[in-house]
Amino acid sequence: MNTVISVATWVRVDLGQPTARGPRRGIKQPVLSRATRKKYSHQFRDTRGSRPAGHSGHGRAFSLGITLAREHTSGQPKLTKVSASDVGDVEISYEGGQNGRGNGDDTGDSNGGGHGGGGNGGSGGEESEGNYLFLLTALPVFSEYSQMLKDGDTEGLEGRGNADEEELDRATMDEDEEYDDENDEDDEDDEDEDIDVGRGKQPRGSKQPRNKDNFICESVLATNLPTGPGIPTKSELFQGLNARKGAELSKKDLSDDLEQLLNTGLFANVDANVTPKHDGYAVEFVFREKIWPQVQSFRVAGSTVLPKEIEQEVLKAARKSQNCTVRVLATAKNIVEGYYTSKGLTFGTISHFDGMENGEVVAHVIEGEITRVQSVFVDENLQPVPGNKGVTHPRVIQREHNFQVGNLYNVEDAKTALRDIFLLQLFDNVQVVPKPDERDPSKVQVDILLRERPTKTAETELEWSIAPGENGRPDLVSARPGGSVFFEHRNLDRWGRQLFGSISTANFLQPQEDLGFKLEYNHPYCKGDTDVDRTSFKAAAFNSRKLSPVFTGGPLMQEVPGVWVDRAGIKAGICQNFTRQSKCSLGAVLEEVTTRDDSGAVCVFGAKQLSNGSLSLDGPRTTLSDTGTDRVIFLQGNAMRDTTKFVNGTQVGARDILQVDQSVPFWLNGPIFNRSKLELTRFLKVLPENQKSSQPPPVVVLHTRAGHILGNCAAYDAFTLGGPHSCRGYTVGELGAARSFLETAVELRIPIPITLSHGFIFWERCSDLSSSSTLSGSPTEFYRRAGKGRTHGAGVKLGPVRAEWCVDCNSGTASTFIRFGERF
Repeated sequence: MNTVISVATWVRVDLGQPTARGPRRGIKQPVLSRATRKKYSHQFRDTRGSRPAGHSGHGRAFSLGITLAREHTSGQPKLTKVSASDVGDVEISYEGGQNGRGNGDDTGDSNGGGHGGGGNGGSGGEESEGNYLFLLTALPVFSEYSQMLKDGDTEGLEGRGNADEEELDRATMDEDEEYDDENDEDDEDDEDEDIDVGRGKQPRGSKQPRNKDNFICESVLATNLPTGPGIPTKSELFQGLNARKGAELSKKDLSDDLEQLLNTGLFANVDANVTPKHDGYAVEFVFREKIWPQVQSFRVAGSTVLPKEIEQEVLKAARKSQNCTVRVLATAKNIVEGYYTSKGLTFGTISHFDGMENGEVVAHVIEGEITRVQSVFVDENLQPVPGNKGVTHPRVIQREHNFQVGNLYNVEDAKTALRDIFLLQLFDNVQVVPKPDERDPSKVQVDILLRERPTKTAETELEWSIAPGENGRPDLVSARPGGSVFFEHRNLDRWGRQLFGSISTANFLQPQEDLGFKLEYNHPYCKGDTDVDRTSFKAAAFNSRKLSPVFTGGPLMQEVPGVWVDRAGIKAGICQNFTRQSKCSLGAVLEEVTTRDDSGAVCVFGAKQLSNGSLSLDGPRTTLSDTGTDRVIFLQGNAMRDTTKFVNGTQVGARDILQVDQSVPFWLNGPIFNRSKLELTRFLKVLPENQKSSQPPPVVVLHTRAGHILGNCAAYDAFTLGGPHSCRGYTVGELGAARSFLETAVELRIPIPITLSHGFIFWERCSDLSSSSTLSGSPTEFYRRAGKGRTHGAGVKLGPVRAEWCVDCNSGTASTFIRFGERF
C-alpha cells in the first residue's frame, strides 16, 4: 500500500536584522515591519495554532525559514511532489510507508513515525520508531553542477546563476570560516538597505538573479556539524549541493539540499538560514546529531575477507560510549576500512549502517569485486584506438597481471601489473584505471590503457677517435670511422617474442679486421601461458673482444702491453622466474676463445716492459692450449634469491646469488673445470620506516663474495681483484688474479636532507687467499701485484651517479672516482 508522507519544510530567509528570539531553541526570529506583516499575513501559517513571539518592532525585513525533518519508513521514500508559496511552508511529499506526519507536538504516528508540523520559527516533533538507513559516506563526487562544469555545458551552468566563468570555478570550492566573523558587521550594514521582496530588490552591490524569486548565494556555512576521524567533512557533505558561492538559488534548491543532507542519515534535523550579505545571501545549515542506544552487538554484512577479530575490536571500542552516536559509527568505519586499506583493498568501504535503534548494529560493506578486465589500446593522444585493435595479442597482457573477474580489486595487483607489463618493453605508456561498474556501482571494472612502442627499430652510430696531436691540439687518431648498427623486433608474431641484433667495429671501411656482433632471441612463456614460473627460452650468437684485466701491471710497474680476449660462440638456455626478482637459469655455452695483442696478432704469453725498455715475452700463458686459442663447452647455472625493495630510492632487503660453470669435454684433451661463485648481500634499515617522510631511511649494507675454481683454470677465466665492484680503492685487476678469493664490505648509507638521496661511508677488504700462485705463470706475482688490499672512504649518490673518495690502504694514497650504477 502506497502512502504519502508529507514533510513540513520551512525556509527562513533573514533579510534584515532580527531583534528577538523565538521559542524554538533560541533561533533568531525576524522583526517584520507593520506593512510587511500586513502584506504577507495570509501566507504565514502556524501549525501549532499560535503565532510565535517576537514579531513586534520595526525593521524592513521578513523571514522565510526552512526546517526539514524526514520520516524513516521501512521503504526508501520517493519524492512525489514539491510545492512552495512565495513566503510560507514548502511541503514535500514522499511515497512509501504509512502516513507519518505529526500534528505539531513531539510525537508521531506509530505506524511510520513522524515529525510534528512546522510553524513560523517552530519545529516538528522527534522521530518515533522506524527502520533507519544510516549512510556514513561522503556525498557523490560528481554532482549535476560539477558534471556540467566538466563537460563544458556553459548554458546549463548559466541556468544556476549569473556568475561569470571565474566565479563558477570558485563555486566548487569550500567556503572558509571567515564569513562567520563577518556576520555581525553584515547585519549592521543591512539595516540601511531598502529591501522589498515583493519587488525582487537585492542588497546594494549584489548581482541580480534572473528570477525575481531567487537569490544569489555568497557563502555557505555549517553550524553544529560533528567533526572527527571518519566523519564526512564540511567540504564532502556540501560537494553535491546546489548551494554554492555565486550560484542562483531558489527555495526548491534549498529544499533539495536539505533533503540530500538529511538522507545521509547523520543528522536528526537540518535547518537552513538565509541572511543577506554584501553581494548576495549567506546560506547557513544548522545540524542536530542523532543519538541511539548503546551498541550491544556489531556485525559486518557483505564481507568475504574480513576476519571476526575486526568485529570484536569494533564492539569493544563502541561499548566505551554510553550511547551510539555518529562518532561511534565513525570509529567503527575507521577500524573496518582501515583493515581493507592495510590489505590493499582500496574499494573496501562501509556503505551504510542499520540496527542502531535496538543496539544491534550491522555495517554493510562493499569490497570492490571485479566484474570486467579490459585492455584498451590508445594512440599518441591517449585516445582509444578505433576498434581497440593493437599489434600485441591480448593474451600477452592478460598473463602479466593478476586481475580476475570475481576477485577483489587490490592496489598491489595494480602496481605489479604496471611493473610487469611495462617490463615487456612493448609499451611506452601503461595505466591501470579502476572505475565503478555502471550496472552495479558497488563493483569495479578495470581498464588497462596501453600505448604501444614501435615494434621495429634500427639505429646507426658513427664515431671517430680523437687524441692530442703534436702541437697539443686535438687530432683524429684515424680518418676511418668506427661505430655500430643496432636493430630489434620487439613483438614477433604478436606474442611478445623478441629479436635483437648489433654489429660494431672500429673500422667501417674494413670491418673484417675488428668485427663484433650479437644476435639474441627471446621466447617468453615457452611452456605456455598457464606456466606459473614464466619459463622463457633464450638463444644468442656472439663475437666480442675485451681487454683482459688479468694481464694488468701493479702500481709500481710501468705500462704493460694489453692482452685482448676474443670470444665467439653460441649459447642457449631456459630461465624460470619464481618472482619478478628471484629466478634461476640453466644453459649451455659453446665458445672459442682467442687471445691477441694490441696489433691483433695471436699471443700465447703475457708480456711486460723491463727497466731497459725491452719487452719480456716469458709471462704467464694466456690460454690453456699452445696455439693461443681454446675451444670450450660448458654448462652454466644461476640462481638468485632477491627480496629487496626500494624505500624512497634506497634498497632494503636481501639478495643471494649463486653461479656455477661446469665444463663438458667434447674431446679427450678438452679442459675440465668447475667454477663457482657465491654472493650474499643484506640491506638493513637502521631505523623504522617513516611513512610521512620522503627521505630515504638510514641503511647498513653487509656484503660477502667468494669463489673458487677446480681443475683446469685458464688465465682469462681467473677471478680479478679490485675495481668498482670489488675493492673500490683500486682499478680493475690492480690487486691480482686468483683461483680463489674472499671479499667483504660494510657500507652505511645516511640520508641527505632536501636532496632525497644519501651519502655513505664504507670499508672493504679482499684477498686471493694465496691462490694466485696456483695459476699458470702466476700472473699476480709476474706483474708485481699485492694479491690483497683494503680500502675505506666516503661518497654521495645523486641519481645514478656515485661520487666516491677512496683510500688505498696498501699505498696510503687517496683517489676520487665518479661512477655510475650501484655498487652492490
